[in-house]
Amino acid sequence: MVSHKRIALATLFGFLSGILCYLGGRTVGIDISLGGFLMLLSHRTLLGFVIGISSLRWHWALHGIVLGLIVGIPDVHFFNMVRGELSNGLYFLFGAVWGLLIELFTSVVFKAKVVQG
Repeated sequence: MVSHKRIALATLFGFLSGILCYLGGRTVGIDISLGGFLMLLSHRTLLGFVIGISSLRWHWALHGIVLGLIVGIPDVHFFNMVRGELSNGLYFLFGAVWGLLIELFTSVVFKAKVVQG
């Protein structure tokens, strides 16, 4: 069973995490192009959406971390192909952090838990 509140909240928090991720990168001096910004925004929004639609009945923290890692796998390969960098493992690991935070706000703060059905 799908909770529309959960999907909307998780997707919104994913979108906001994309903006925060961009601002954090700019703050530490990482030059992010428009394409990079759009990729960050779309990836984090997708992560939020996937968390929102998932019906896995795992502990909220594990759920956010695992989905953050899974959704981030294609991005690491994309970065390595386009920019030829291998340092993007950090971006991959931050997917787990953002997944945890999205799930924290969705499930714990706003109490939009996975619907048992």
